[in-house]
Amino acid sequence: MCVYVYRMAENPGLSARERAVLEAVCDTLIPSIERAEDPGGLFIFGARQAGTANRAAQLIGAVPDPADRNRLRLLLRTLDNPVVNLLFAGKLAAFTALLPVEREAVLRGYSRSRLALRRAGFQALKRLVHVAHYCWPVNGRHPAWEANGYPGPLPEPSSAVDPLPALVIERDTVLDCDVVVAGSGAGGGVVAGLLAEAGLRVVVLDEGGNPGSHDFNQVEGDVLSRYYLDSGLIMTQSGSLPILAGSCLGGGTVINYTTSFPLPPAIRGEWDRLSGLSLFTSPRFERSLDRVALRLDVGTRWTTPGIRDQLLERGCKSLGWHVGIIPRNVTRCREGLECGYCGYGCRHGAKNSTARTYLAAAARAGAHLVPGCDVLRILVEAGRATGVVSVVPGPDGTRHQLTVHATIVVASCGSVNTPALLKRSGLDNPAIGRGLRLHPATAIAGVFPQRVEPWTGALQTRYSDQLADLGDGYGVKFETAPVHFALPASGFGWESAIRHREDIGRLANISVVGVLLRDRDPGRVAVGRDGRPRVHYELSRHDVANVRQGLVGAAQVLAAAGATELFSLHTPPARTRVSEPAWLERFGETMDHRGYTKCRMSYITFHQMASCAMGADPARSVVGETGESHNVRGLYVADASAFPTSSGVNPMITIMAIADHIARGILERW
Repeated sequence: MCVYVYRMAENPGLSARERAVLEAVCDTLIPSIERAEDPGGLFIFGARQAGTANRAAQLIGAVPDPADRNRLRLLLRTLDNPVVNLLFAGKLAAFTALLPVEREAVLRGYSRSRLALRRAGFQALKRLVHVAHYCWPVNGRHPAWEANGYPGPLPEPSSAVDPLPALVIERDTVLDCDVVVAGSGAGGGVVAGLLAEAGLRVVVLDEGGNPGSHDFNQVEGDVLSRYYLDSGLIMTQSGSLPILAGSCLGGGTVINYTTSFPLPPAIRGEWDRLSGLSLFTSPRFERSLDRVALRLDVGTRWTTPGIRDQLLERGCKSLGWHVGIIPRNVTRCREGLECGYCGYGCRHGAKNSTARTYLAAAARAGAHLVPGCDVLRILVEAGRATGVVSVVPGPDGTRHQLTVHATIVVASCGSVNTPALLKRSGLDNPAIGRGLRLHPATAIAGVFPQRVEPWTGALQTRYSDQLADLGDGYGVKFETAPVHFALPASGFGWESAIRHREDIGRLANISVVGVLLRDRDPGRVAVGRDGRPRVHYELSRHDVANVRQGLVGAAQVLAAAGATELFSLHTPPARTRVSEPAWLERFGETMDHRGYTKCRMSYITFHQMASCAMGADPARSVVGETGESHNVRGLYVADASAFPTSSGVNPMITIMAIADHIARGILERW
């Protein structure tokens, strides 16, 4: 019940002093500046005009972990401590009493500090403030959007996709069923659909909402807050890696980029060798991959490359490097401008998410779907799972306990929350939470003489595996991604308020080559006494070396595609013009000088996996080949946390194939 207590804990908000410091930070990072060459008002429209401090305060209040929230409040108070500013900035004055140029010097000192904790504090504030400023319109418009020709939310389509039918819980309730599934994404959705279609009584619980097409309003801040895990605000404990994952019925399959790679044969063989299993190279798993691809209509018909992917393809071909077409799980995709917004939900129903496929089938077969449901713990009696206890908010804001009794429990809460659920439920297997991989992603940005409009085009249609194996099967994959304002607001490096605003102001001419690392060395998910997951993860020296090669390779691709200027996501960014002599060597040396770990550059993780690994040895894994727990009978794990290691490719299809295998095994033994 500890999580329930914390979720109900009162959040007093910022004190007057903390609020004053936050306003000063916002005004420093996004000041109002008169510039004659700024007819669109991009520079005049600062944080004060936009009400950025109000939005940033709301985001701080929405940070789900009280410990993280308190750290941010402590940082604000520390910034206003004259003695601390004397030590680190040479000024015996509170932050709010400094001149704007002096405040910027203090923040620059934090951003480049030798102390990782100070760099992490700066990055957290920078991300919060810039996302608060750029990701919501002000009175329906935003000068940064207008300066780039960014259309903002598009007109709603004439036809709507309705939410899934859901069970409303209005009082403390007890349900009985055959199978209860906690989580409804790529893993839980598949299990629920297959078991319900086979005639089992199924209840599906998910902490997220139940969106229809009208709920995807294409305002980045709104959708991040509503349909991403912990409002998109969760990150690793060091602050070095923001964690993005879906949180709604359908999970990540509703808001992902539709990239539908099967697990590569080499990695299938590696997984069997490492896990001691015979599953991944078996015909059984091959059939699961095929069934999933067929049901999701995976193919390359709707893969017309937008300008971003055209540039990736052009650069790779110019270098003589590998480039391939990405299979996608879409049907009658609009591609073009509308598809560029699909990371915030497909309003046309073209994305074959589990919400549109397996969960819809489960509902038709009589399964009960309960959104907005926090699963507290699994019930275990005599070594066997017998159900779950959860809480659900009622229509009037009260919270009701929902107890579900079941013969089988399936944990599919994702690689952050599944290990936390198992630990809260009393499982003491030391492998729980260990082995976490995150596929850390970063990028090089290229500035082109022509407009790119990186927010347009099908989500992802081209990739390169040129550097996918830099040794022992580990390396980086090159992909693009639609770039609206949240990613540059959060991820672009910072050296000054002016320069950051200039980078944002030329977004329409920027394309990025993403560097997706197959990480060899793991982190872990720890669970505090309050029951909350805490993610501990830092890049190893081995993985940093691969990232470094990937960044240099991405720079070569962009230059070969016609970029005139490049910059990294370091703080401050490494920058180069490709017309300069020996530009690549100097660019690499500058990145080396900046460093690659502990808040020296921006990473993000879209793929969390391997924190409850599948394997034959109960001492080194959490579940066996059937997906059933080594410790508790009738308890299964069916999500990316069951991966033995990192997949090296976008994991959706692999998750679904594992879930297909687990569900069919349950039916065979039923």
